Amino acid sequence: LKEVPVNSVEELELLISVISKKALAEPHYCETYADLVFSLKTAFPQFPSRDGGKPVTFKSVLLNICQAEFEALPSSLEPSQEDLSSMDAGELEFERTRTKSRVLANMKFIGHLFLRQLLSAKVIGSVIQELTLCDQADVLPQEH
Repeated sequence: LKEVPVNSVEELELLISVISKKALAEPHYCETYADLVFSLKTAFPQFPSRDGGKPVTFKSVLLNICQAEFEALPSSLEPSQEDLSSMDAGELEFERTRTKSRVLANMKFIGHLFLRQLLSAKVIGSVIQELTLCDQADVLPQEH
């Protein structure tokens, strides 16, 4: 992968996005994918920012992709009203299990990236705070 020519921010985003999606699809290999990301962090050039700010680096793209994936996760494993009306019990349980697996895989991947110092303690602190609903002391966190 280090030999793949990456000539733009879009190509860098695509490369990191594919690795991230594979890590979430194959949670058993999250650690391996985190090692892969760690080994690639210095292999690609920086690109000028579109708005003229800081240059776009491998690490900044990785952070943006992880943040987007985390924010796209559902806040609850409970099915929506639409799902309740359109799916039977087996389908609902399958979707719940699939969603829970994706949430857990995301946390595992983020944790491995943190252990390799690809994500800062501040980012991990924010993730933990959001998952445990620290700003809402009277509400219990969801199962995941």
